[in-house]
Amino acid sequence: MADKIKIELKMDKSDKEMLFRAFKVMPKDMQDILRVETQKMVGVLAEEMKAKAANAPNPAQAMLLAKSIKANKDRVPSIIVGGGRKIPVKRKKTAGSPQPMQSDFLFGAEFGVRDGGKGSFKQGGRKFAHYSGRYKGGSRGYFIFPTLRRNQEKIRTKYLETVYKLLRKEWGPDK
Repeated sequence: MADKIKIELKMDKSDKEMLFRAFKVMPKDMQDILRVETQKMVGVLAEEMKAKAANAPNPAQAMLLAKSIKANKDRVPSIIVGGGRKIPVKRKKTAGSPQPMQSDFLFGAEFGVRDGGKGSFKQGGRKFAHYSGRYKGGSRGYFIFPTLRRNQEKIRTKYLETVYKLLRKEWGPDK
């Protein structure tokens, strides 16, 4: 599994509809400006996630995963996590057990594992930290999702302000 995981900003349905209507009529150069501004905005969030990885229960694993966290250059705020980069391991590689990639342990490093669950060794012990626990409808997480939840509203507000500012600049009352 060499997939990267894309995490996008959660928006209200009405905001999303308005946004995509604006994208249809927005000039290409303005969309490029929006991509750059969005990447800068989300880049700060990506750096905060990387810093929080040092405080995860298994910081060595978390820091290896944190290297893959980056702000995506898109019109909508999104972060890319994981990928196909090989992770150094101390065990001997075999055909049945090849060298793992960042995406192979993304969710184990972020959410941990329950006792006896997938990610536990047959002989006892675990490959990942203890399960992080529940949060509303999902799992709590250690450094990626708590950072996202804490900054969601701030990023959403700043992003929509940026879009409105660009739209006013192009089609505002001054034009």
